[in-house]
Order: sequence, then C-alpha cells, then structure tokens
Amino acid sequence: MPKIPTIAIVGRPNVGKSSLLNRIVGRRHAIVDPTPGVTRDRNYADARWNGRHFYVIDTGGLDPDDTQPIQQAIKAQVEFALHESDAIILACDAHQGLLPDDRAILNLLRRACADKPVYVTVNKLDNPNDDSEMVDFYGLGVDRLFPVSAVHGHGVADLLDAVVEPLPREAEVVEEQTDEPGRIAIVGRPNVGKSSLFNRLIGQERSIVDDAPGTTRDTIIYTIERHGRTYRFIDTAGMRRPARQKDSVEFFSVYRTLDTIRRSDLAVLVLDASAGEISQQDKRIASRIIEVGSGCLILWNKWDIADHDDQVWRKMQQATREEFPLLEFAPIMSCSAKTGLRVNKVFDQLDQVQQAGNMRIPPDRLRTILFDALTMQPPPPFAGRPVRISSLQQADGPPIVFRVACNEPEGLHFSYQRYLLNRLREDTPFEGWPVRLVVKKK
Repeated sequence: MPKIPTIAIVGRPNVGKSSLLNRIVGRRHAIVDPTPGVTRDRNYADARWNGRHFYVIDTGGLDPDDTQPIQQAIKAQVEFALHESDAIILACDAHQGLLPDDRAILNLLRRACADKPVYVTVNKLDNPNDDSEMVDFYGLGVDRLFPVSAVHGHGVADLLDAVVEPLPREAEVVEEQTDEPGRIAIVGRPNVGKSSLFNRLIGQERSIVDDAPGTTRDTIIYTIERHGRTYRFIDTAGMRRPARQKDSVEFFSVYRTLDTIRRSDLAVLVLDASAGEISQQDKRIASRIIEVGSGCLILWNKWDIADHDDQVWRKMQQATREEFPLLEFAPIMSCSAKTGLRVNKVFDQLDQVQQAGNMRIPPDRLRTILFDALTMQPPPPFAGRPVRISSLQQADGPPIVFRVACNEPEGLHFSYQRYLLNRLREDTPFEGWPVRLVVKKK
C-alpha cells in the first residue's frame, strides 16, 4: 500500500510555521501566538491540493545554538519529522530579515536531506507588490524563493503548486478502507505524566516530556495497531484552573483539550499517585468527562515512586470513589509510564471498556427488564395522573443511551430514572461507560 506523502515545515521560532500549516489545511489546526516557542511537538494535519493528498507536519522552532533540554527535545522532534518527510519547507521571516540561524538551518537540511526537495519560503510579506524585504534572502543560493503571507494567503498557492507537483495524485494512492478507530484522550492536570504515558502506549518518543508543567501545548494524535486492534491516542495539554492560566497560549491549549474531551469516545483520566491525593482541578476535569458522556478509565500514574503498600492502594481506591461519585462506572488502575509497569494491562482495560461500549441489550430482554421494574416499583403519579412507561429502547452507541417512551415525561422523577438505570446496570454493567436515559413523549 503506497504511503501518503508527508511535508515538514521547519524554521526558527516565531517565523509563522503554525500559521502556514493552518493556511495549507484551511482551518485553525495549530495554536498560533506571537510568543516564540509555542509549538514544541510534531503536529500533523491532513491536507489536499491539486488532486494530491498529503500530510503536513508543523515542528518546533529550531535554535541551533541553544543547549537547553527543551530545545534539545525539540531538535529531536524536528529530526524525526525530517526523517519521515518526502519534502521540506524552510520558513523564514521577512520582517526580521536573513539571520545566521536561517543559513545554519538550511545547511543542516542540505546535509541531512540531500535526497529530498527543500523549498525556501519567506513569510510575512503582507504586501504582494513590495518585495524589497526579499533581497537579503537571495544570498541563500537557492534556485527559487517563495514569498508568502500565511496570514493573508498571498503566495501560498504558488508554493503548494511547486511542492505537490512531484507527489502522486490522490487516485494513485490507494488506502485500505477500515473502520475509524475510537478516539482515546489522555487528560489530567499538568505534570501528572500524560505525555510519558502517551509515549509509552504508542512505543515512541512522540511527545516531548519535561519536568516543567505545561510542556505540551497542542493536542497530539497518533494511531497504532497492536495485536490486530487499532487505537487512536490523543495527548492533551494539562488543564489548570482559569485563575492559574498564565497566557493566551495556555488558554487556547486548555480550550483545545476541552474540545478534545467533547469529541473523544473514551477519556483516560490521569492522576498523580506520588502525590496520593485528588485536587479540585482533578474534579473539574472529571466533571467535563461526565458532561460529554464519554467512557472513562481512571489511571493513577507514577506508581514507581508512590507507596506500594496494599492498604495504601485500598485507601486510594476508596478515596477515588468518594471524590468522583459520578464516575462510579469507571475502572481504576495504577501504572508507571516511566518504567512501563502495568502499561500492557492498560491496553487490556481499554479493550474491555471499548467492548462494553459496543454491548447491546436485546429488545426482548429490555422488555423483560422494564416489565420487572414496573411490577416491583411502578412510577409515582404526577399531578394526580398515573405515569405510564410504554417502551424502553437502546440507541446506537457508544455512548450508552436508552430511550424511554412515557405519557408524562416531566413526571418521571429523577429518582425513578435512577432506579431504571440501576436495573439496566444489574443486567449489563457497561463497565467504563455512563448510562443515560432520554425520556420522550409517548
């Protein structure tokens, strides 16, 4: 099966790489901010142009002389992107002019990617009739420069025409048609080990890991196959409460995380076992999971540096149930992303939760459950009128939703709905999933 071509965008910090990616894919995929160093991990996006289908990779800003650990991690991410790409776009900044780092990065590309085409684009040329800021860049000695404005779109079409010309047309790229895998979001507070867990699950250093909270900014999506099953994992930015969000970048990161939770089928709520306690922010994140009705697995990470006493674990499980009463359906596990302890069991638990999300109670069994429930405890009357339930049906899912037809929907009290839900769970636990009732007029 031919692989879909990949194009990497590289350059110094704050030259507009993320804006260029957003312009190419036609939507706001990457977080954009004037602050240098917003992008750190490799950020993939799907794009099409002139009948070609390809992936675009946004990379962190390169500083060839920086020896800080975070910059070394960014360099490693860029090197991986270069390795898997079929073409490279080097982005420069017209406002700042040609800098020594631009030359250094181009020389690096010439050495490391001698067999791949490199397209040099000069970004932030907002006036297409004024190319005076281009003069310095002719000193790079490339065959052609591409003046563009990622913000306004000037010149991007010419750049893409040249980049995709050697690529195969979409009809020539045949992909296997498979069912779309469920989206599994890894969420939690900053610095609980989400990126470490993400990397351990997918088997490579895909997300940058650092002791500083807030290292991950964008949501990182990666699909793997394991033992014949497909998993789509999403690493998300750590969520602080609004009062502690330092800047607009963190605000948009948190917004993106909330959107990811909303669109995911299953959320892995990561807690810090070394701290051994549940914070108010943990509860806020749990409430977001409950609101959207996705499946959930509660995972105590950093077990390698936590107390390993059985009594401690029992107390931790009890505290988890007490602090997250509305997540009573979620299984609880402990693991260590750093050492790999019980990470394979995480896959087993995810399989069980996903299987539970696809369970269906047969219609004849639902009629029996409803009959038995009504016989044992009929619903109380409403406004002097009897409340009659005529049918109980399960909607397609996940999530797990049952529809109840009733002559007085407003009169079916919450406590009676809870009673019906308990009867349904007695028959089929639906481990890892909330079960909801939708009451409609008969």
